[in-house]
Order: sequence, then C-alpha cells, then structure tokens
Amino acid sequence: MKKLLISVILSLLLVTIMAVPAIAEVEQTTSASVTVGEVISITLSGSIAFGSLSPGVSEVGATGQSDGSPAININVAPETNVQVDIGIMGEITAGTLELSNWLYSVDFAKTGLTGLTALYAGVYTNVGVGDNDFYHWITIPGGTASGIHTVDVSYKAVKNGAGF
Repeated sequence: MKKLLISVILSLLLVTIMAVPAIAEVEQTTSASVTVGEVISITLSGSIAFGSLSPGVSEVGATGQSDGSPAININVAPETNVQVDIGIMGEITAGTLELSNWLYSVDFAKTGLTGLTALYAGVYTNVGVGDNDFYHWITIPGGTASGIHTVDVSYKAVKNGAGF
C-alpha cells in the first residue's frame, strides 16, 4: 500500500508541475524600415494677358494684376515633403517679340524685374508649402511687327539644390 500511496503522490506532483506555466520570458526583436519617396506638387492659378497694345510701350502690367494680386500664383501643395526651388522659362510660340520683353518679378514693386529666358531661371529658393507670386509685365519696342505675339510661360518646382 505504501508503494501505491507513493505512486499516487508522485503522479499528483507531476500533474501539478506540468500544469504550472513556464516562468522564463522569451523576447525577440526584428527591425522594420521604409523609404519614403520625395513628393513635389504645385498648382498654378491666374493668367497672363496684356490685351491690345501699341509699339513703344514699356513695362505694361498684365491685365487684372495689382499689388497683392499677382498675375500668377504657384502654390506648393501640402503633400510636398521636401523644400523646393521654383523656376520660370518662356518659349515664343507666335510673333517676333523677344523673350527679354516678357518680364516678371516676385513683387508688384518690380524688384529684380527680369525678362524670360529659354532655359529655366531659378526665382524662389528653398521654399516649403505655400503660395509664391509672379507678377508679369511686357515691353513692346518701337517698330515691333503688328499681329499676335505669344509665349508659353512654364513654371517648375524641383527639390532644393537639385538645379534646373
């Protein structure tokens, strides 16, 4: 009977030990990574129009443009996640009026008034989300041929320091 009692006690002891959860902790770590791509997004609003002008006029402002109300506004959109540089260029599409006669500035006071060029010229540097204004003027030298003269004006945003 002693053997039976010892066997029962031993069995109960083994069942009890097996029912107790393990006390040791196990922790493992792994790394995760992601590369977030650059996003540059701009929207353009406004227009550049000069109506009908005669030769011999200088620095006539775009129609509807006034101090605080630019001809063109470039908005760097909120999804843009890098600082950007904004450039401008022109391309003659009709007529003979030189690009240098199609003028722009970042303010109505004509600070840094510059003629368009055939390659992008940097205007705004290291800007973030928000509005960037372009004011436009035209000079029509005496002797300019009559008819319609047009340019396509392009604006471009690139990552700051990337160059145009």
